[in-house]
Amino acid sequence: MKLQLLVIADSLHYDAGLNSRQSYIDQFVQQLERAGQEVVVTYHAPMPLHTIAEVLHRVPLRRYDLIILQIANRHLRDARLSLRPTPGEKLLELATMWKMRILSWLINIQPLRDVYTQLARILETLRFHRHRVILLTPFPHREPVSGWLRRKGSDLLKSQGSHRGFHVFDVQALIDSREEFFITGDRERLNAISHELLGRRLYDFYRAESSLTTGQLKQE
Repeated sequence: MKLQLLVIADSLHYDAGLNSRQSYIDQFVQQLERAGQEVVVTYHAPMPLHTIAEVLHRVPLRRYDLIILQIANRHLRDARLSLRPTPGEKLLELATMWKMRILSWLINIQPLRDVYTQLARILETLRFHRHRVILLTPFPHREPVSGWLRRKGSDLLKSQGSHRGFHVFDVQALIDSREEFFITGDRERLNAISHELLGRRLYDFYRAESSLTTGQLKQE
């Protein structure tokens, strides 16, 4: 029997700096195939955060054995970031990060408020399918403001996802903001080694969650 896999993600799920079949989804599928599972993948990506709930209403969700949802990367970042910042720009980034930390005690930061609102809509749409869904937390980021937003977004997704009974895979517990995890000279996109690590650990997570495992997988 074929495993029908639905992937809802933004553009970071494949990353322009990777070769063919190096993304974490490709690595995950390869692990399934090595275990004897035939897999058919349907992508809805790249998907802006505010359109996901609407698209999910139109997708025949009952058709899929497994749904992987990886959202909010592009939303949780500082749009003004520089790829190769000057020392002055780095100081400004650090100052902005601390300003946002202080403001977060007083008011809700707009990107995080947007994620909270959209995540509630998305999880409500997937409520009856939650046992077949894996939520991935946002990827880390090397730029301080975006990194802080991603960490806060991860906390939000873990809290809301677990509270609503979803399986949550914590990317940032596995990969952090160290340079070795990223494409050379890039502060946002993960390299092939990181994607391979993510794919393999996602497969381990899938195998460990008995309510997620579908089909007859060979024991390794």
